[in-house]
Amino acid sequence: MLETNPGETVVKLDFQAGFTNLALLLSDQCPSFLKAAAFDDDERNAFLEREEYTGSLLAQLDSAYEFLESHNKFKTRYDGLERVDFDDYPSTALREALVNAVAHREYALSGPTLVSVMPSRIEIVTLGGLVPGITFADLTANISVPRNKLLASVLYRLGIIEAWGTGIGRMRSAYEGRPAAVELSVTPNTFTVALANRNARRLGNVPVGELTRDEIAVARAIAEGETTRSALQEAAGFSQTKTINVLNDLIDKGIVVREGGTRNVRYLLK
Repeated sequence: MLETNPGETVVKLDFQAGFTNLALLLSDQCPSFLKAAAFDDDERNAFLEREEYTGSLLAQLDSAYEFLESHNKFKTRYDGLERVDFDDYPSTALREALVNAVAHREYALSGPTLVSVMPSRIEIVTLGGLVPGITFADLTANISVPRNKLLASVLYRLGIIEAWGTGIGRMRSAYEGRPAAVELSVTPNTFTVALANRNARRLGNVPVGELTRDEIAVARAIAEGETTRSALQEAAGFSQTKTINVLNDLIDKGIVVREGGTRNVRYLLK
């Protein structure tokens, strides 16, 4: 559950002009909703679990955060005799990404906020691109320009947001020296935050979950000592054309390097 300020917080809404948009968003009749799903691969081919959350935005926030934490596994390591558990995702990053998605979405657009949990990452997609007047470069400048000012005010009073534009910086800081683990992408009508799984198996700098089965087969063959195209083709059971295409994809992803001249080409893991 998301933490809020201790004590009772009373939010006064003006109903004199009718049922305001803010009151509607905070009521059980809120028309916006959130979908959360866990998948067994990064291509999202099969569901492991899926949920749909409706009602008050505050209730949706709590439910979605509990969903994320339920899928936030950990890996145990030992520092001498001390046991240390490393969560897949920093809780601070999960919280900030989710809260920002709800606080800054464009509620005039229909459709759900989407939360996807995959083996190598979590993606949160919210409707509404950048706030008018803000550029992509401005996102890391700690500028606070809320799209929904009244909603932001309520979330601020509840202690859910800080209203200082530090959300993205807090997400990146939570990864302790791996700011690239937080990826942002924007279209005219969507804003996506992708958080990397810190414990995902990797080949080079790329999580295994981001590779296709064909790419994994060829990469494993290289790891086992096969370095020529013909040997890799035989090990993977692919045609020559398919093997070359897969190798080129692995090179483009920075996992494999090609060495040697035309007649003695070798493929090695980077």
